[in-house]
Amino acid sequence: MSTSFSWTKIKADPLPRSSHSLSLVGDDAYIYGGEINPREPVDDAVHKVNLTSGAYERIDAKGDIPQSRVGHVAGVINDTIYVFGGRGGPAMTPLDEAGAVHSFSPTTMTWTKLTPTTSAYPCARSYHTGTASSTHLIVHAGCGDASTGRLRDTWLFDVTSLAWTRIDDAPGDPRGGSAITVLDDKLWRFGGFNGKTELGGAIDCIVLKDNLVEAKWETVTFGQSAGLARGEEGDLVGNSDSPGHRSVHALLPLNGLILTLFGEGKPSVTGGHDAAGNFWGDVWAFDPSSRSWEQVRTKGQTPGERGWFAADHARGKVVVWGGIDASNERLTDGWVLSA
Repeated sequence: MSTSFSWTKIKADPLPRSSHSLSLVGDDAYIYGGEINPREPVDDAVHKVNLTSGAYERIDAKGDIPQSRVGHVAGVINDTIYVFGGRGGPAMTPLDEAGAVHSFSPTTMTWTKLTPTTSAYPCARSYHTGTASSTHLIVHAGCGDASTGRLRDTWLFDVTSLAWTRIDDAPGDPRGGSAITVLDDKLWRFGGFNGKTELGGAIDCIVLKDNLVEAKWETVTFGQSAGLARGEEGDLVGNSDSPGHRSVHALLPLNGLILTLFGEGKPSVTGGHDAAGNFWGDVWAFDPSSRSWEQVRTKGQTPGERGWFAADHARGKVVVWGGIDASNERLTDGWVLSA
């Protein structure tokens, strides 16, 4: 496979944050939530940045504006942004909203709280991962409260019926900071952090059609599952044929491939997002047809090592914004990756 892409820096004013979401609608990126200081949600505003001009707008949203939060997920379906989960409030615990999803319309600049029609729904969580198909917001794993701990469940929210459906639990350890994406009617997952070590060595997938409840995960293994642990000696050393173990990274489709970008390869000594670990600055592409990885060659200036950033894909491009670097600084920049 040919995996040569180019990075372009977005010419926009600085907008520092981590643990936020980024959603692409048309030629605009919509940035929501996150933090600048650890465990302090920065605001409840939606920030709009044009990818071409860099023009910025803080949107004066209407409707049922959600509580400010960090570590949530967002997905775009038919030009509407759907948000689920995260943590906030004085105790900075997972926000228990009884399975509610918040939708934002960029056209009307209005938030709507969507109450599920099902009695079963995902428990409150943060630092889960999410993506969207053409019909569903998809939520996987993350960190629940003290009674649930880290999770490995997967839920689909139908944005028409407002019904949650739980599918097969993913293999391997419960985890936070994982990443999922959809390509060709399959949900793919890579990486995460199990509370002790960074995870990798395999990419998992499950078919998202026909009888969802009966579908089972399958795994493509290419190494050991456990990576570096908190406080463990050793530097990040990349592999020649597959990405290293990582969490708080991205997993996105581009040109029929599945890209994984950046992320934490060695956890911080204290753990969590109040200190920095060691981060990757690489990009890898997985070819579902050959089931093989190849490191992506990029041209020109690159975003640099980071984790806890936000990313999305649309119209043949991947967009990245913000995050944390090795000095624990909240990054302010946005980048576009394209062929």
